[in-house]
Amino acid sequence: MDLLLPGRFADPVTASGYFRTVFDQVASGERSATISITPSTRHVGVTRRDTFRPGFRDAVRTANEEGYPVLVRSSGGGATAADTGTFGFSIIRPVQEELGRGIPERYDEAAALVLGAFSRVGLRDAEVGEVRDEFCPGDHSVRVGGWEGGMKLCGIAQRVTRRATSVGGIVLVEGEEELARILARFYAALQLPFRPGSVGSARRAGNGAPVESFIEAFAAEAEDRYDAKRVPLDDETVALARQNGSAHLV
Repeated sequence: MDLLLPGRFADPVTASGYFRTVFDQVASGERSATISITPSTRHVGVTRRDTFRPGFRDAVRTANEEGYPVLVRSSGGGATAADTGTFGFSIIRPVQEELGRGIPERYDEAAALVLGAFSRVGLRDAEVGEVRDEFCPGDHSVRVGGWEGGMKLCGIAQRVTRRATSVGGIVLVEGEEELARILARFYAALQLPFRPGSVGSARRAGNGAPVESFIEAFAAEAEDRYDAKRVPLDDETVALARQNGSAHLV
């Protein structure tokens, strides 16, 4: 399995296009199964379903007013927000490697990767479980604290096509107060429940390691779990990412 660590992209459009491009490359057989770990750029990510909700245009306007472009992502779930204090990861496989595996197994796999990486940086209180009125609700969130008053440190979502699958999410290391403020405005415009205190971070959980240390912990965990090998990101993929991302900017 390949391990891609491309670093932070200059803009959210390229960052969004990068994931789609790598997914397509794996689906077409141009690239082998891949784990990607990428520092975030500032944006709000929504699903196709979100774009049909009442108030969506108002939600986009509020995000844009705060300097957060809105991008439509391919996976399920709900609206998310990211900035320099967060990073994303994804495990992408061609469908022929997924025989006998389904949605629950992929969720479990991603959650185990998160918890294993967290343990490497000394964050051992995290567990799998939903948090009340959280962003992008899901029972495979990674949280600290219980359902009622806990906080979310990572959300996990999937994409499944006839040729490939992906599972991954956004990890919150720091900057949660700003993200909670943006998400509160966005969810209010969508007329959906949201509790600002549900937005957590490793820093809020008492862990002072920087984003770079968490990314390296995820990389080390991937190397151990999958015998993943680090590979460089080629210029052709970056060029394709720029093209593919622009189509999904709202």
